[in-house]
Amino acid sequence: MKSLEIAHYVRRCLEKGGAIWMYKGPPRKEAPHALLTSGQHSNGYVDVGSYLKGHPTEREEMASLMLEQIPGDWRDGLDAVVGADTSSTDLAKDIANLAGIRHIVMLKTENEQGKAQTWSPENQLLKDGELVLQVEELVTTAVSALMVRQGIRKVNPGVAFKFAPLLPVIVDRSDPLRGVEAVEDSRILSLLRLRISNFDPGPSSCPFCQAGSEAIKPKEGTNWQRLVAA
Repeated sequence: MKSLEIAHYVRRCLEKGGAIWMYKGPPRKEAPHALLTSGQHSNGYVDVGSYLKGHPTEREEMASLMLEQIPGDWRDGLDAVVGADTSSTDLAKDIANLAGIRHIVMLKTENEQGKAQTWSPENQLLKDGELVLQVEELVTTAVSALMVRQGIRKVNPGVAFKFAPLLPVIVDRSDPLRGVEAVEDSRILSLLRLRISNFDPGPSSCPFCQAGSEAIKPKEGTNWQRLVAA
């Protein structure tokens, strides 16, 4: 499939699965907007992780499409693939199976220092010269992707491995004005790009707060139903 066909396919899947919400119309008091994990507010939300867990056939198809976007020379040289726990674990495993490479498992943890992605003890340590493909189901700020890299490096100190120069993602929904083009030296390569804006909270910076709209966490309680019904 061509890039436009791929984007249409992914969007149709997510819309059919009820995984995309976009604010309808101008900011107004009676219609809430999204509160992101980062603390920012937004006029859109995409729950790719939950969709992938419930749709294994479509997830494997998207994994195959992600692999096809990688030039053959790089694809043939890959040794392992990694995705953030828990949203991208199954996606990374599908890619590992399709490519015949090792799957690095990460574990989501949290302590007094905050959230982290840590190396699973079931993994084999990396070796000098190995090439690791990192994948994500979604990129908003790339914080999760960076945490994965920190977790890998922490248990592989001094090992001369490399991350592939491309980082495939299913959906890039980073802010149009402050978009994430790369994670370190790995360029973001998305199947679907969505134009969704993020705002710092408060009426001075968020037009939805200024209109009196409530910011709510999309995946908490009945908030998703409140968002899509407005």
